[in-house]
Amino acid sequence: PQVLLLDEPFGALDAKVRKELRKWLRRLHDEVHVTTVFVTHDQEEAMEVADQIVVMNQGRIEQVGSPAEIYDHPATPFVMSFVGPVNELSPRSQLFCQLPEVQAGPHQLFLRPHDVQIEVNPGSSGVSARVKEIIHLGREIQAELILSDGGSLWAHLSREQYANQPLQVGQQVYVRPKVVKAFPVKKTEMTAMPVGA
Repeated sequence: PQVLLLDEPFGALDAKVRKELRKWLRRLHDEVHVTTVFVTHDQEEAMEVADQIVVMNQGRIEQVGSPAEIYDHPATPFVMSFVGPVNELSPRSQLFCQLPEVQAGPHQLFLRPHDVQIEVNPGSSGVSARVKEIIHLGREIQAELILSDGGSLWAHLSREQYANQPLQVGQQVYVRPKVVKAFPVKKTEMTAMPVGA
């Protein structure tokens, strides 16, 4: 065929079989060189098999690009929140105060969990937080942090980072964002918020 159309072909399979078939499909594509349109709601699947990704939202194309472009340089807040895990920061968050470059106007702020830097030293310049939960995911550790202003944040640590700086539930830590993506809020998207909400 000139074009191969695949509509969620691995949808009903277990995770291990899906991973094996992704590798098989990628090898087949590289050998046969046929244009393939692969529909999936699994972002990891799209990142692994695609040369180009088209992110759609309510029938509208939000962004087209390579997996690296889509992940590292999302064009819209939807793409940022859809592709890969992400924390959306409140403009009232104490972490917002550490970002002078986005103080000029209202922004939607997004922080990937792997871009959360955690320090245990009280002399750190980070924002105070408490470890609420620690989840071992195998290849990485996921920690839920409660900021001193009440906001919550997810952080991902490599196994090596966790071994060098183990965390405990209830522990006081200090967090800083390494990379934050800011999207200016359009005037049509702004809503009134009651004081104290």
